Parts: sequence; structure tokens; C-alpha cells
Amino acid sequence: MAKNVFITIDGRQVIAPEGSNLLKVARENGFDIPGLCYHKKLTPTGACRLCLVKVEGMRGLVASCALRVEEGMKVTAFDQEIEDTRKFLVDYLLSEHDDSYDNTYSDELRELMFRYNLNQKSKRYFKPIWPELGFKKDETSPVLTYDPNKCIKCFRCIKACDEVQGKNVLSFDDRGITSYIIAGTGIWGESECDGCGECIQLCPTGAIVEKPNRNFIKLDKVERKVITTCPYCGVGCQIELLVQDGRIVRSNGVEGVLPNDGRLCVKGRFGYEFVHSPDRLTKPLIKRNGKFEEATWDEALTLIAQKFGKIKQEHGPDALAGYASAKCTNEDNYLFQKFIRTVFGTNNIDYCARLCHASTVTAMLKAIGDGAGSNSIQDFETVDCLFVTGNNIIDTHPITATYVKRGAAKGQKIIVVDPKWTPLVRYATVWLQPKLGTDVALLNGLVHVIIKNGWVNSAFIEERVEGGMDAFDELKQLTQKYNPKYVEEITSVPAEKIEQAAKIYATASTSMIATGMGMSQQVTGTHNVFSLINMMLITGQVGRERCGINPPRGQNNVQGATDVGCSPSNYPGYISVTDDENRRKVAKIWGVPFELLSSKPGLTTVEIMQAAYEGKVKGIYIMGENPMISDPNLNHTQQALERMDFVVVQDIFHTETTRFADVILPASTWAEKNGTFVNSDRRVLRVRKAVDCPGEAREDWRIVHELAKRMGNPMPEYSSESEIFDELAQVTPIMHGISYDRLEKGSIQWPCPHKDHPGTPTLYLEGFNTQSGKGKLFPVEYVSQTEKVDATYPFMLNSGRLLYHYHTATMTRRTKVLREYVDKAHVLIHPNDALKHGYSEGDRVKLISRRGELKTIVKLSSEVLEGELFMPWHFTEAQVNRLTRDELDPFSRIAPYKLSAVRLEKA
Repeated sequence: MAKNVFITIDGRQVIAPEGSNLLKVARENGFDIPGLCYHKKLTPTGACRLCLVKVEGMRGLVASCALRVEEGMKVTAFDQEIEDTRKFLVDYLLSEHDDSYDNTYSDELRELMFRYNLNQKSKRYFKPIWPELGFKKDETSPVLTYDPNKCIKCFRCIKACDEVQGKNVLSFDDRGITSYIIAGTGIWGESECDGCGECIQLCPTGAIVEKPNRNFIKLDKVERKVITTCPYCGVGCQIELLVQDGRIVRSNGVEGVLPNDGRLCVKGRFGYEFVHSPDRLTKPLIKRNGKFEEATWDEALTLIAQKFGKIKQEHGPDALAGYASAKCTNEDNYLFQKFIRTVFGTNNIDYCARLCHASTVTAMLKAIGDGAGSNSIQDFETVDCLFVTGNNIIDTHPITATYVKRGAAKGQKIIVVDPKWTPLVRYATVWLQPKLGTDVALLNGLVHVIIKNGWVNSAFIEERVEGGMDAFDELKQLTQKYNPKYVEEITSVPAEKIEQAAKIYATASTSMIATGMGMSQQVTGTHNVFSLINMMLITGQVGRERCGINPPRGQNNVQGATDVGCSPSNYPGYISVTDDENRRKVAKIWGVPFELLSSKPGLTTVEIMQAAYEGKVKGIYIMGENPMISDPNLNHTQQALERMDFVVVQDIFHTETTRFADVILPASTWAEKNGTFVNSDRRVLRVRKAVDCPGEAREDWRIVHELAKRMGNPMPEYSSESEIFDELAQVTPIMHGISYDRLEKGSIQWPCPHKDHPGTPTLYLEGFNTQSGKGKLFPVEYVSQTEKVDATYPFMLNSGRLLYHYHTATMTRRTKVLREYVDKAHVLIHPNDALKHGYSEGDRVKLISRRGELKTIVKLSSEVLEGELFMPWHFTEAQVNRLTRDELDPFSRIAPYKLSAVRLEKA
């Protein structure tokens, strides 16, 4: 850590860290030195020269943005000569700048124009020359307009794209006064720009301005600015929503706070349009004679209470079930799981985490005691080696990826393990491309190489692994046959690459694992993650800063929904429903009889549908989930929903699932409620209401609360979401010390056991959260998948996500700019396979599995291996999960979304 030194600015003594940026220090201490090219997130440029100061011992005027603080430095920030020079420079910049202004963007040059009394052209020395340069606007991007006539060549946008987002799409074309910014090779809309908008946020002049709402927004008419948390992936970016006339008109990244420090992706910056979609549900709907009719809240809730009550009375509590939601707040989900347990009287509650990260959580809980990420998102930049497996992190967690790309620029070693090419491969030191479903063999091979070469941390194993070297010997014996050549035969990964990756991971000073759904969404998903943890434990790459395992969450509150108890086996805080002491504690806090809480673990997501198909589950309450897109084997799911006696769906839109409902309840988006989310690094983040619900729609927790009352099991009369969180924190040991008052000062990472605890950025520094306090090795053999290709079904289909869409796309496909990037389903096929089977780019084809079929279009791509296909699963017109199967991992009960044998036919 740099030592503090004393400097003097305009006669005032200032204390600052030695080597810090002089301009930044001056501004932080109240000296309003102007500058347009400098930004605290960027390296200094010194292009605009407006931050000129005098420093004793230096000749002339010097750019303060390019100076580092030194002991005894004497600085003059303001005198007549300096201010005259600055005015001259602003005057010159204005001559190259179209200073027309429409009040739709922040213009720092305009502020300086007024500051130096240059707002009237008659007071300027330089005549405008920008009209003579003949620049034309580039309006080809879906999200922004670039006007070279407003550009002052400050380099901010170029550096924002390169240094902050790690994309390096922008550069200058031409030279001198005729130079201008280009994206890619020239045209913005044809470039690699993915629309993140970092250049918009950092542009100081309005040369780059966002398109959405440009004809509507007026900054002086913005009613309020609300800081909240992004509703998309599990990064938890902090955003500032601008509200005008009761509508969200802009989203900016909040700088200076974690996890994103102002960075956003295209969804976080532009993906809010769905909130005001005309498709929103605004009134309760009851199905009568096969058609939905509008109803009052009283009618709808009375009917629901009667129907669910009748099912419970006639068939017992376990004939009812609930799906919670990773898109809802902790407060919504906490009350929902409380409702299912105290009103329904069952533990039949689950949600989509069962379909994405259940294997990861199951394995991590058994092996190291927690199912959440062990590190902080910012560690992705500073770790020495990052091992990324089954996770397309650049598309699915774009802001976490910015840290990774910054790390790569500093020399970080990156190992990518994925059957499909992903953008991270560009930054990888080594890419291992195994055949689908061979992960255990590959990981056992890596362990074999690590053991053979002595890259094992024996001291760590003895001290922190249960069974010590005896347990290690068991793993050593099992992996003995997995030599690189043998593993190459199974996986097709070259033996030398296996050896290279093993050495990089095991011998790095610090290594972290980022694992994703490519690993977990298999019938061997739990074994896949056990194998990862085995590698981590024997190398000692955990229990230290910047070491561990991290499963970045796919949705905004996947982590939180599990934390607060939306699980068939655990109460909030991962305490078992089968433990009588736990049940007594929870019952006391909830004010219900101990006997009311079932000690029988409930059914998981897929098991609920299987039980409904068999007639055992007769009623379901679905909050904010869309199983008719997200569940595996959709034909079976459809039949299960059709067989239920009563289905309630609570959502913001009609979805593929609502058509099977008996009652639909209109709910709220994240922008219409207060609450909290928990992100991928266990960070509890505030969600704040920005706009009102449309029509008669209500906040989710208020609907659940009222329904509990209608069913004769009223909950306390909570006056606010803060009160719900206080109760939640009582029940949830890992959040005991967190409150809304504390969160107003900043986010907190659990575990936080008491109010004076600062939170926990890194897990396992002193021990694992297992009963023994030690990690456990789980040696597992590779077993080939039960789903196999054959002459009838010769291709293995993989599925996943795209940058521009989210989950079942009910939100993103109602946002115009996101649709402009991608709005059609497709299947990727290797060019050699396409040639062999007679398919061309754009051909319409039918994909057929042993369970169902769909139609889509062909895209040729070498991103996939020969014999393998890939499809994004967001699109209702090509429902990938018509093809997948509902066979389950025996430990986590997850379905194998990643491996479906299919054939192609011309459609």
C-alpha cells in the first residue's frame, strides 16, 4: 500500500497516497480543475490540455492528469494565466464542435462553455470550422448515434471500449483535424460493437448518444433518479434509472461502487423497455369456459383460496406445490417459501436453480460446505490463473468478463474448457475442447498429470482435507488409469494440452475456477463438479485470497432465492427441513406450531411435474417462472400441467405457461418494487422502486401475503419490505448481521453473522463449512452418457444462452434494441457436417429427438465440433426443450439439457 505524502495546492496542504494521479487528488479535495479527456477509470491521455497547472520546479504549464503525486509537490491550480489558457483551449475546442444542444445528454464541454463565458459566439476568438469538415453522422447502430461534428478527439470512448470493457472495437480513422472515430472497419452497425454503451456513458460532448427515448427524454424534466440493481444476470450491476413522466427513460451504470463500477452490458443499459410494454398483465384473469376473463382481485383470490384449500383438504398438503422465482426479490421469495410451508403445509417448493446450478450446489455443499462462489467478482482480474469450464462468461456474465479481459491484458493465464468455441477463447492461454459429456474423464486426466508431476500441495491436504493423505491416495489410485493418451481417446483433447493446462492451474500462485451450466446440466453434473473440487483441493487452490471455485449465477437472484429457502430440502440459510431443532427454531420465529412444518423433504422442479403427470400433485402456484420454456422434455411438462386440477400463474406477461393456468395474477417487475437481490459473489444488494405498477398489478409479496390471509394462515402485517428482510435475517444465519440501514451505505457479502461484521469477500480462509471444518475428496469414475448418437440420431445437441437475450426471453424480446441484434432461433452446425449432409446457410430444417421436434434455420459455424450442434433456447417458436429429456442426476435432480441426440431433416 502506498504511503501518504503531503503536497500543497494553491497554498493548502493536502494528504494523498504517493504516486496517485494529481488531477484526481485535486478534484477529490475540492479543486475543480477542468478536463475533458481524463476519467478516473481510464489511463491519462493529456489530449485536451484543460487540466494544465503549474508545479514548482517544472517548466511551463503541465497537464495534471499526467502527473503523479510526490512528497512536497507545490501546485498552482488556478491563477490568471492558467485560467486564460484554459479559456483559450475551450474556445478552440468549440470551433471544431457543433454546440447545438437538445437537452437529451450530459455535455461537459457545454458546461465549460458557460463557465468561461463563451456561450455567445460573438465572445469567441475562433470561428467555427466544423461545418467545413463535412462529417456525417453514423446512425447504423441499434443503440447509439455517433456525430463526428461534436467529437473533440479526447480518446475517452476508445479507451472506455479497450481499457474498461476489453473490446477494442473503436479507433481513429484519418489524421489531424479530419480524424474521426470508427467502429470496426468503418460502419458502426456492421462492426463487432455489442452495444454495451460504455462509450456513451464516458463521452463528454454528446458525440456518442444513445438512441432509445432520444425523441422523448429531456434532462431538465427527469423527475427522479433511482439507484437499483440490474434485473438480468447474476453480476448484480448497480444502475441509475432516470424517470420522466412516470416512465424509465434511461439506465446508467453507477460508478465507484461494486460490483460493476459503472460498467454495463447491452441488457443492463437498454433492457428496461419491457417494463412499459403494452403486453403487461394489468388485471387478474380467471379462465371460464376455456377463455380468460378479467376479474377483480377479490374474485381471483377467493377462488384461489377455495381451490387450493379444497385440494389440501381432500388430498393432503403434498398434493400442492410451488415454483418460486429467481427474477423476484429475496423478500418476495422468502414470503413465498414461507407460504408454501405454512399455508400449503408442504416442502414441495423449488425454482429454476434446480435446472441450472443444482449440481454445483449439491457437490459444493457436500465437499466444502457452501454452494456459493468463494471469491469476489473483482478477483477475476487479479488472479494468476483462471480455469473457466462450461461457462460462456463473455456472453452470459459480460461485466464479470470485463475483469477477466483486464486480467488477460496484464498477463493472467486463462484455461477455457468448452466443447463449443466461446469469445473467451480469444483470450485463452489454452483451450480444451472435449466432446460433450466427457468432463469427468478430462478432469481425472488433469488430476492424474498433477499427481504424476508432484504439483500436489501435501501440507494443505494433511491440514485441510478430511482423511488427509489417505483420502488423497484413494483419489490417486482411481485416477491412475486416466493418463493423457487414454483421456485423449475419450475426450478428443490432445494429450499435450491436458499436460499444459494441468501445469498452469496447479503451479500458479493463485488459481480460481469459474464453472457453469455446461458442467452442471448433465446427469453426471454432480460428479463433474466433484471432479473440479478434487483438483482444487489437492493443489491447495482454495482457502486463500484469489483462490477457490465460483459458479456465476445466470439470473439476477438465483443466489438469493436459494439463500432464503426456495428449496425442497432447506429452510433459509441452508438449514435442513429434516432437523427437528431447525424446525423448532424456524417455527418459533414464524409464530406457527412446530408440528405444522413438514419434516419430509419436498419434490424438486422436475419431480413436481412428474408427480403431477402421475396425479399426485394436483395444484401448483407458479410465481415468475415459465416452465413451458425452461423445463426439460416440454411435451411431458405440458401433459403434467394439463392433468392438474388447479394452476395459478403470477407473472408480468402472458407466457407459454399462462395458457395452462386457471387463474393469472398480474405482478410487478423489479423496477416497481423495493427489496434485495444476492449476486454471484454473495453480495446482498438493494432494489429500489422507480415506477408504479401498471393498472391493478401488485408487488409479488403483497399478493402472497393476502392469499395467506384468505387461506386462514395470516402472516404478520409487514409495513415495508425492510420488515420482511429483518425477519428473513433472523431465520437466515448467513444474513443475521445485514439490514436495510446497513445496505444504504453499501452492499454486504454474506456470511455476515452480526451487525458489526463487515461481510466476507473470500470464503474458507480459516476452514470449510463442513461438520469437520475440512474439505472432502469425492473420487468418481467417468461413465459414458446414457443418451447416445446412432444412425437414426447422428448429432449431439448442446444448448445455451446468447448475450442479447435472457432466460425465456419474455423480457428481452419486448425490448426493441435487443431484438434488433438477434430475434431468430438458429442451429449451429460445423461446415463439414453441413457439406456432408447437404445443408447450406439459412436452410430451414427440422430437428428431431427421441422426445420431440422443432423447426429452425441453419447457421454454419466452426464454433462446434463435427457431430455436435448448438442452439440457443430462448425462442418460443423453436422450443429447444421439446428435444431434451427429463432423466435426472441422482444427487442433484437436475436434467441433462446439454446432451440430446437428434437428427436433421429439411423442413
